[in-house]
Amino acid sequence: MTAEETQSVQLVVGSLLGTAGIGVLTWAAKSLVGEIRALVEKVARQDERINALAVELGALRRWRDEFAVGLPVQVRQTVELELLRRTQAASGDSR
Repeated sequence: MTAEETQSVQLVVGSLLGTAGIGVLTWAAKSLVGEIRALVEKVARQDERINALAVELGALRRWRDEFAVGLPVQVRQTVELELLRRTQAASGDSR
């Protein structure tokens, strides 16, 4: 093989390897983009779950606050009603 033929073969092989390399790089890039897209979707789903939990937590906090405020009022009213009932029962007994 002459030097010229060797150089031609090297160019052809280099071109083929370059084309194959570009193909491999293209495949790798597409694969990487697919993986990134999947991760972004997964993060978005997790973000939706976190938002839903935050809404539920907010509702629980509001309920807790309303309960904490309302309970003493209800207890006081119940005690007052019970005292009134006992007072009325006692005055009814003395008749």
